[in-house]
Amino acid sequence: MESRLQRIERESQEDDQSILLISRFHQTTLNWLYDNGLLHRNLTCPGQLCNQNQLSIIQDLHTADRQKFRCKICKTSKSLRWKSFFSDHKLTLMECIQIIFYHFIRNQSLKQVSNDMKISLTAVGRLYAEVRAIISQFIEDFKIGRQLGIESTDPLNHLPIVEIDETLMTHHNGGQMWVLRIFDRVTKELWCWALPDRRAETLIPIIVSNAGACCRIYTDGWESYSDLAEAGFDHRVVLHVDGFGSGQETTNGIESCWSELKRLTNHSKGIHVSNEDPLGILQQFVNVGCWRRNFKDQDLCSNLREIISLYYSS
Repeated sequence: MESRLQRIERESQEDDQSILLISRFHQTTLNWLYDNGLLHRNLTCPGQLCNQNQLSIIQDLHTADRQKFRCKICKTSKSLRWKSFFSDHKLTLMECIQIIFYHFIRNQSLKQVSNDMKISLTAVGRLYAEVRAIISQFIEDFKIGRQLGIESTDPLNHLPIVEIDETLMTHHNGGQMWVLRIFDRVTKELWCWALPDRRAETLIPIIVSNAGACCRIYTDGWESYSDLAEAGFDHRVVLHVDGFGSGQETTNGIESCWSELKRLTNHSKGIHVSNEDPLGILQQFVNVGCWRRNFKDQDLCSNLREIISLYYSS
């Protein structure tokens, strides 16, 4: 009998192959984009005198996509990519689909994609950056109103349990950038926050907002966590000089998650950024890693299609 792991691998391979087949021809690519809500079939004319007239899709062999939107009343024309995820990208739609739903899903590096597809690093990088940004936005919206550690697993104390830790991720312009991680032992969800420091006044408000009020929290011995008891949590300390603990008294879960997250982000030695918003960029990278980990039991290709169509629906 086929194991769960074998089934997931087979379905992933089949999905990979289907994306490559779909994106071999322009028309099949268009049909797939329309069917999955990634290109619009119906848009209204932006002209003030057109009274919300529906734009028509007509052929135009002089455009890269061979089709465009046109208003029958005012003759206004719009790109087929208007109001879509692809509106600011110059690559063919076939190339965009392969990069996003084949190479990005498989977590391939920019250099590898650029070499394989013979496309400039800049073009691939822009597409990757936009995909990271929209996934990160989805994760941030997903976290709103959601708390970790609200389901009980302890039959004696009836307390849900979370593990918390912080890590120095990288240095930037003489400063430090840290990542706070919260892991829920029941749901196995992991959420991360990019922060400029690990002081109590920085960490505690995030923990209070995102961990269930009655949960038990396991941390290491970092002094900033000493205020958790005053915040109403059942706080337990696992001293790492003695290892990561055992049984219930452990932070093995968060350590294991962090190893996996670093592998998924492909930045196990730190993320080096030179952007005007270094914390924001770091947050995007760890959010994508959280997305890959937290939704790994789902079809990431389908999930990403839904995310893009969610934010670019007409």
